[in-house]
Amino acid sequence: NGNVVLSADTTLATAEDEVILLNDVVVAREGTPTGVAGSADLVGLIDTRLAVNDAGDFAYATNTDAAITADEVIVKVAAGVATYAAREGDPIPGLVGGLWGVNLNSPVLAGDGRVGLVGTSITGVPADQNDVLVLDAVILSQSGFTQPGNQLGTEFWENFDMDDFWISADGSRWLAQGDLTGAVASDDVVVVDGSVVVQEGVPLAGTGFAEPVDLNGIVGVSMAPGGRWFVRGNNAGTEIDWVYSNGAVLASLGQPVAGDPTETWSDAEFADCFFLHTGDSSGNYVIGGVSNGPTASNGVLVLNGAEVIAREGDPIDIDGNGVFDDDAFFNTFGNDDGALTDEGLFYFVATIRNGAGSQIGQGYFVAATVLTERIFADGFELPVP
Repeated sequence: NGNVVLSADTTLATAEDEVILLNDVVVAREGTPTGVAGSADLVGLIDTRLAVNDAGDFAYATNTDAAITADEVIVKVAAGVATYAAREGDPIPGLVGGLWGVNLNSPVLAGDGRVGLVGTSITGVPADQNDVLVLDAVILSQSGFTQPGNQLGTEFWENFDMDDFWISADGSRWLAQGDLTGAVASDDVVVVDGSVVVQEGVPLAGTGFAEPVDLNGIVGVSMAPGGRWFVRGNNAGTEIDWVYSNGAVLASLGQPVAGDPTETWSDAEFADCFFLHTGDSSGNYVIGGVSNGPTASNGVLVLNGAEVIAREGDPIDIDGNGVFDDDAFFNTFGNDDGALTDEGLFYFVATIRNGAGSQIGQGYFVAATVLTERIFADGFELPVP
């Protein structure tokens, strides 16, 4: 609903320079206490993947200064109160005998406060079953034990990729990427609600592509709050790049960028072509990619395949005076560094260059879209970038 959680580096010393901001307020910092009652642990390095819900609760993964057998944690902060959703060495709810291991990552947070995560190298279970995908006390999948449906063979999960676990806002749907126990040429899969939707070495279903997904051809995944899933990647042989969602191709190499047949998606400069996909709970989506346009302006962010939200080379009003007189322009957009809210605001990270082409910094921005114009038609003020 517009709550934004962001991690960043500061100019503080290395042991305390990472921070988490919730709606522009620092709520956690490396080198300070986690705030969990009864714990003196200090926040360590903070994982890239963060989670936030409509209530403004958030969750993050960090390696604290506790003993090496108990330093990995997932911290949940709800209504200002911090708790450990998972801690290395503690029992795993829903898994008899299982204890959290040395790697806890990919936190997700449902609207009702349930926390999910990926736990690897857990103990108390057979060695080939020591990776788990959980949501609260429910084991969604377990390596060596769970067989995803709709796959090429009858393989078990072997492992789950870090930062590639997603849920819908209500927690009813989930997505994960990882490897199966089968042949290397077909072991990488994307699974939604227990069934494979994309598999390495297998053509994309319902697309007309004859070529299979390339070896290591699954580049990125995500799930929007409403449960819509996204996968981007490329095919073997032709190396056609694509963004695939809910069984249909949203964009692919050579297609028009935003209805203009003269500007098409291209991998001439960036081999993967697409670098971002995200959506809201109503089915709207943003795709980031590179076009066949001039090098200085061929990185674009596009809403619903029709509206260019921003592109490389667009001017930026740094000081907010309403005039583009700061000699500042978008340089490059971050891979997967974007989020679309239901209000139609698109938040993103980009580097900044001057008119001479030299990079001069990095920024965190918000852009209004045509969706915003509809939603805020009654005179509400937009956030200032």
